[in-house]
Amino acid sequence: MMSNPAGIISLTCITLAAAGAVLRVVAAVKLRAHLRRARPSGGADGPALTLWRALKPGVPAPNAKLDALIAGSRPGDQILIGANDAGECAGLRERWPDRDITIVVCEPGRAENPKIGKFIQMAPHARHGRWLLADSEAMPGPDFVENFRAEWERTGADVLTAGYRFHEPRTLEQLLDSLPAATTLWPGLMLAPRMDFTLGACVALRADDVRGIGGWQALADELAEDHQLGRLLTRAGRRIALSSHVLTLDCDPLTMTDMLRHHHRMAVTYRAAAPLGAIGLPLLHCFPLLVPGFLIGLLPWFAHIPHAGIGPIVVLSGICFVVGAVAIAGTFATMKLLGTPRTMPGMEMVSSVIESACWLCAWFSRRVYWAGKWRRVGWRGRLGRAKH
Repeated sequence: MMSNPAGIISLTCITLAAAGAVLRVVAAVKLRAHLRRARPSGGADGPALTLWRALKPGVPAPNAKLDALIAGSRPGDQILIGANDAGECAGLRERWPDRDITIVVCEPGRAENPKIGKFIQMAPHARHGRWLLADSEAMPGPDFVENFRAEWERTGADVLTAGYRFHEPRTLEQLLDSLPAATTLWPGLMLAPRMDFTLGACVALRADDVRGIGGWQALADELAEDHQLGRLLTRAGRRIALSSHVLTLDCDPLTMTDMLRHHHRMAVTYRAAAPLGAIGLPLLHCFPLLVPGFLIGLLPWFAHIPHAGIGPIVVLSGICFVVGAVAIAGTFATMKLLGTPRTMPGMEMVSSVIESACWLCAWFSRRVYWAGKWRRVGWRGRLGRAKH
């Protein structure tokens, strides 16, 4: 059966899917070892931090998320908030009278990357030399900030960045949007040969290092600003480490269109940040390779049904079943380690198909939808002028 073109294509697809399934399992084993290195802070001392939070419109319960961040800070830390308008932080200082809170109302349009546009305006107000940046969707637990800052001191890394898991998805769209964290993000992190990038969800770094690469202005027009930040810092001789503590993010409220646009933007971001690495991403998706491999493999059997017997189809089905089971087991292991609820295997398959479709589109895309606008994007992630 494998001596004809259909058989060769089938064998190639199934072999690649099997390689991806094994990589998922290997990544889960490495993740288990990585997370075991996490240690509580033990009340370790350390210098004061400026904790950055650039508020994003549309995030559910922003005040509760701000309170969670502030609750993990120390009285000597500065809480630096980039707001869209003054009303977003109403009552914050009254709730936290013992904290140093600085609110900067930011103008839109200061950079093509909206988050960096806020950072540019927030930077002059940062009073401490050590910064901790956390996304608007971040829901840090009561000990996360303490553990994260203690790990930064303990490792001696110039930059510490944290991976993330999603809080319980409440809708189908949120579920499909959160699954790539287990199927693509974490396996990619565990299999990466070195950390020469940061993750935008949470980064700890020094003010002088940011100024040394040209300040936030150097990232003003970057789609993959977190990856570019890590690249510039690495070139400047700084060492980046991945934290063994995992940050929890809340799921954005999404329609199906929002979810697809976000998947597409992330695929373009991966392609722009590391084109060579992005080529191998479909391996981790597994099922978009496995399903056509199975169906194409059946073609020679259907052509010779009268005298082929059921042996070939039984063998092919068994191989595909084992490969799919290994892929799902690797993902379930990753989700269990991260403490995220496991999902039905069917949802993982759907998510993998969507990821692969967006990956394919990313190689031909010249624009992404971000923060309510279509933005032109160059091959290596340079953002053009936004279009409504």
